[in-house]
Amino acid sequence: MAALAVGVGGGIGLATLPAGSPTIVRTADAVDAPGLYNSAQKKFAARDIPGGLADIKSMLAVTANDPDALALQAVWADQETDTATRDAALTKLTSVRASAATQIRGLIDGVTAAAAIVPSTSPVVTPTNAAIVILGYGLRPNGTMAPELVKRLEAGLAQAQASPTAPVFVTGGVPKKGITEAAAMKKWLVGKGLEDSRITTEDKSDSTVSNAQNTTELLRARGISEAVLVTSPDHIRRGAANFAGAGTKVVAAVTTSTNLSRFLKPLTGTSVAGIRYEATRSAKIPVTKTAADMLPDTGPGLIGDLAGRFFQELVKGGSSK
Repeated sequence: MAALAVGVGGGIGLATLPAGSPTIVRTADAVDAPGLYNSAQKKFAARDIPGGLADIKSMLAVTANDPDALALQAVWADQETDTATRDAALTKLTSVRASAATQIRGLIDGVTAAAAIVPSTSPVVTPTNAAIVILGYGLRPNGTMAPELVKRLEAGLAQAQASPTAPVFVTGGVPKKGITEAAAMKKWLVGKGLEDSRITTEDKSDSTVSNAQNTTELLRARGISEAVLVTSPDHIRRGAANFAGAGTKVVAAVTTSTNLSRFLKPLTGTSVAGIRYEATRSAKIPVTKTAADMLPDTGPGLIGDLAGRFFQELVKGGSSK
C-alpha cells in the first residue's frame, strides 16, 4: 500500500507500507530543526547572539525557507552589524513571504531609531495621519492613578493640544477595582478638556508587548501606521522598539521629566539587544517551535503555501507511529 510520508523539516514523498500499517507516517530529519530554533531563541534571550545565529544557520541548512528562522537571522545579524547576512536573509524572506520581510525591515529600522531616541519633554509637530499614543502605567490597588501615570497624561495632553487634529490613543489593561489604566486615562483627559471623540482606549493589554500589538490593531483599523509615542524616559526606547515590531512606526517621542538626565545617551551594544528581543516578541515571531510547526521545505510561492496547509492537515489527522 502506498502512503504519504512526511519528513519533519524535509520533503513529502510516496512510501510503500505493509498491510495494516497507518496511512500516514512522519519521519524525522537527522538534524533537529525545532531544537535548533529553540536553542537559538534561548541564546538570543541570554544575549549570546553569535551562538543563536550559529544555531539558526544550522537550522536553515535543512529548512532553508522557514520564515521565522529567516526573520531571526536578519534581526540578529543586524545586531552584529553583519549586513551581508542580514540582507541575504531579507532577500530570501522576501521570496518566501513578502509581508514578513516588510515587517522585519520595519522592525530593524525601528529598533535602530528607538535606540537613538533622546528623551524630550517638549511637544513635537505631529505628522499628517499620525496618532498620539500614551502608554499606561499600573494603577494602585484602589484603582487610582500613580503619579508617573499622571505625568504621562500631562505630557500627552500637552502634545494633544499642540496637535489639535491628531487622534489620541490611551493604552493599558490590568484593572484594579474594576478600572483599567486606559479607562482611567481617558477620564482624566476628558476632565482636562480633551474631546471624548478624539480618544480611543486599548484596555486589554498587560505588558508593553501587548500594548504595541493591540494598539497597532486599533491604529490599522483607522488606516494609521505612524505614532507619536508618549511615556517615561526609562520606557520610551523599549516602547518604540515594541511598536516597530508590531508594525507601527514611531515618528516622534515625548516623555515625562522623571530621571530625564539618566537617559539622554542613546543605547548601544547589549542594551540594544534587550529592546531588539522584545521587538521580536511584538512581531509575534514564535519563541519556541515543535515538530508540528515545521512545514515541508518546498520553497516559496503558491506550491509551498498549499503544501504547508496540506501538511498541517496531515499532522492533525495522522498517526505519529
